[in-house]
Formats: sequence, C-alpha cells, structure tokens
Amino acid sequence: MRFRLRFRSAPSALAGLLLAAASPAPAAPRPSAPPRERRVLDVQKLRAVDAGKYPNVIPTCDVLVVGGGMGGVAAAEALVRQGKTVILTEPTSMLGGQLTAQAVPVPDENSFIERDPGPSTRLYRALREGLRSKYAAVPGVKPGRAANVGQCWVSRVSGEPGMWEQVIRERLAPLTGPAGVRQVLMRHQLVQVRRFAHSGRYHYADFVNLDSGRMTRVAAHYLLDASEWGDGLALAGSPWRIGAEARSEHGEPHAPPAARPDWVQSFTYCFAVRWQPEGPHPIVAKPAEYEYFKSLGEYTLGYDYSDARGRVYYKVFERVPGAGGPFWTYRRLIAASSFAENPRYAQDVALINWRGNDFHEENPVGKPVDEQIRILKRGKAFAQGFLYWLQTECPRDDGGVGYPEMQPAPDVMGSEDGFALHPYIRESRRLQSVFTLTENHLAPDPAQPDKKWADELADSVGLALYAMDIHPSKGEPPFLSRSLPYQLPLGSFIPRGGAPNVLPAAKNFGATRLALSSARMHPTEWLAGEVAGHLAAFCLTRQVAPAAVRTDPALFAAFQDQLRSAGVTLRWSEVIP
Repeated sequence: MRFRLRFRSAPSALAGLLLAAASPAPAAPRPSAPPRERRVLDVQKLRAVDAGKYPNVIPTCDVLVVGGGMGGVAAAEALVRQGKTVILTEPTSMLGGQLTAQAVPVPDENSFIERDPGPSTRLYRALREGLRSKYAAVPGVKPGRAANVGQCWVSRVSGEPGMWEQVIRERLAPLTGPAGVRQVLMRHQLVQVRRFAHSGRYHYADFVNLDSGRMTRVAAHYLLDASEWGDGLALAGSPWRIGAEARSEHGEPHAPPAARPDWVQSFTYCFAVRWQPEGPHPIVAKPAEYEYFKSLGEYTLGYDYSDARGRVYYKVFERVPGAGGPFWTYRRLIAASSFAENPRYAQDVALINWRGNDFHEENPVGKPVDEQIRILKRGKAFAQGFLYWLQTECPRDDGGVGYPEMQPAPDVMGSEDGFALHPYIRESRRLQSVFTLTENHLAPDPAQPDKKWADELADSVGLALYAMDIHPSKGEPPFLSRSLPYQLPLGSFIPRGGAPNVLPAAKNFGATRLALSSARMHPTEWLAGEVAGHLAAFCLTRQVAPAAVRTDPALFAAFQDQLRSAGVTLRWSEVIP
C-alpha cells in the first residue's frame, strides 16, 4: 500500500491553514528529491542507524525547530512566547548545544554582554542569571562566587554542562504542553524534508529515533533549521554554501583570492579534567596515530597571537607575560576555592578547548555516513592524544614533564569517558540569502580609527560583537581580527530561493565565512534563534511571507516593535554612549 500523509490527528483547521499558507506562493517546479539516505549518523554514539520507511507517528505544530542547541532553544522559547506551537528535535541526549553536549559551558561573549540594553537579549541574560541562581543555591558556595564558580578568565560566567541543561529544561517546562512546546524529541536525527509540489514550500520532515529506530513525521507551517551543520537547509533544497568565498565576490580583504569550499573550520572534541593530587593516576590510552598527531605541532601550550606578542608559551598554573592567564584557569568550570565543605566540589575541574584538541585534518560536513563516523572518531582520537600529552609530556611549571594529576571527569561531561557528547562545531552550511553579512560590515575602518560601531544596517534585528576568529582547516593560515560592534540584518534570514518557509535559526544564516567566524559565538547563535522564532511567529500571525516583512516598511516597523518588546536591542547607540 502506498503511504499518504493525512492530517486526521491534527485540528481540522491545521490542514486548511497549511494549504492556505501555501496558496499565495508562486508556482514552482516540483523539486527533485535527492536519494533518501537510509542510514543516518548517530553523532553521540558515533555509529550509523538505519531509518525506517514509514512513520510511526505524525504529530503537527505551527513550527518545527530542528536542533536543540543554542539557536533551537532560543527559537522555541520565542515562538511559544508569541503564542505558537512547537516541536523541538535534538540528536543528542542534552539540550543546549555549545553549552552542554558540545562542552563549551564557559561562553564566548563580549564586554557589553551584561548591559541592559545591550547586545544580549532579555532571554539570554535570563539564561545566564538562571545558572548563577542554581549555583547560589548549592551548599557551601562562598559569597559572590556563584557569578563565576570556575573563576575562569575567558568569560564572566562558568559552570558544568549538566547545570546549564537543568536551567534550559526548567525554562522550557512551563512552556510545554498542547499550546506551547508540544514535544521535545531527544535523540532524533533528521532523515528527509519534503516540499509541496505546486509551491515548493516545506511540507513535512522525517526523523529517526536513534535508540529505537522508530520514525516520526512532523508537518508544520515553518521549519527552522538550528542543526549544527545546516542539515535542514540542505535536505529542504535551500541554497547554501560552505567554506571560504573568493575575495572578488564581496570585496573582503581577508578572503582568499579563489573560493575554497574545502576550507571548513576545524572541530573540537572538548573534554573536562579534574585536578586530583592524590592517586591513583591512570593514564589515558595512547592513540594509534599519536606520533603522527604530535608531529603536527599542535600538542603545545604555545598560543599564536596576531599582534606583537607573537607566540606565547603558557604555563599551567602560573601567568606568563603576554598570556591572558594560566592555562588551567582559562576555561575552568569549577574552582574548589568557590566552595566550602562540599565534597562534590572539593577539586578544580577545567574544560580543555585548546589548539591541542582542535582537529583540522578532515571535516565531516556533507560526507557519507561511514566517512563522517571515521573522521569524527579520528578527531576524538586527536583530542585523546592531547590529554595523553598533558598527562605524560606537558612541561611542568615546577620542572619535569607530565601532569598525571589531570584526570578525566566523566561525571561532569555526562559521558562515559569525560569527552563531549558532540564535537564543538564552528562552521555550518550557510544560507544563500537576499542580503549577505560580510567582513566589511564588521571590520574597523582604518580611515576612521575613532569609529565606535560598524555602519548602521537599515534592517537591523539585533546586535553582536566578537572578533573574527577562524580555526583553520588543513593547510589554511589561522585568522584572528578585531571587529567593531555590529548588527544582524533581517535580509540574512530570508532565503534567496528554495522553500520560503525554511529559515536559518543558528550559525547558518546568510553571511560569509569570515563574518560568521564572529557570529558563531554563544550569544549571537542564541540571537539568531530568537530572530528566526519571532520572524516565523510574525509571519504566521499576519499571514505574510518573510520576504514581505523586509520590503514592506509598515510590516518591518511592526516586526522591529515585536523584537523590542521581547527585549532585543537593535541599535548600538542605545548601548554605547
């Protein structure tokens, strides 16, 4: 029997609304469906999972959010607060992406992040304060230490991945139900996206439960892609690109002369180590490729700065000239000195996210499933090699080599081995949008050295600030360059072609690789999710297309008012005097 999707399980109005939403769109040729891959990547368990042929359940909602990372969680919360129903999916066992499964729970932010109004949104500030409140309630925490329990120097806030996820779960809990977040489908991987033949609009998406193999088909008015590699854009047939654009395309001074689609930023398997001065001190297994990995020159405490400092050799516990601080406290999650008489926090725990576990030899984006698994396993082995080097060969501050006292902390990471459940992803497929954010919209102007922020964008939907920071692929030079405070444009969220109701909601909006090397950081990925959520909600409420919101002055003014009411600042002049 041939299967056909029916909306019997949905409110009767939903099917009509789907058709009504599709009818105003111009007719489009039936998109050619790519061959459906029957096997998908289980990124957490590094294995392939066979996908079934037919769905077991067919839930519906206003908006499907693919990916439960920073952007996905922000989009879901924004949508529900605008009265829309949501189904949220996530391929791992943790919500929060960078903060949790990818184990970067010390967020990369900027000096204005805690200002109100400021470049962070009201919801993002509430997330950070929620973590601080959690630690303030921990027995034995010392006065003032809950704000940054790790006393790290790369961020103003720190904490364990599991504690961040508790905050996220508690924020979503009151929003969950038939009128809000209808389902959170954990450990579900996107398999395919189908579009209407007559309009080209997104129709439904299929997911496989990575543990049971059961299939779920989700029909909705909009699909927001907050996946880590932009899988939703690719499977929906949206125009995208990855890698470096040619200098001639946008006139970016630091782009390569010719396009380099093979230049995809390196990924990192972060890991946590607990300082354990008393034995035993087992040594992590030495990877089979250890000697080759070490020959690459990345197993070092040296850091290469782009300014006059050049290479600075960090020490583990001491601060050396030119360094931001000691290596150990760089991304320390827990400082034992922040607590009194709490056995859980009796030793320091540090998060290791350094050049030594930053894998640039290969990248899995867009590769066949078996190749993805091989590359990811190799990247994890590279990180394991760095831990082995730290335990056995790292120069000690007090002379000698090796810090066997650095022991894996699987209880902190929520994994069996102390490594992240998911690699830290810096580069995704990027939407080809009606407006492209480029290096030129971020970079300082040598002719105006006193300029406080970048040029104003007429269609601003939020603020961002971080250096352009390229973690290179193999054979590519590193790049780190200052940015001015800048704005995100609405045009970067509107697709140039493909399904008009598929929107980017993470580090996959319309920008060049250089621009998104800044915008990929925690608060900006959250902002991208919020903007996408608000845009989908606004379009559903007013029954308009996303492109019309940007081109119709009245609609755009109303949309900006919605963002302001939700706590999104739109102009840097409101932040910097």
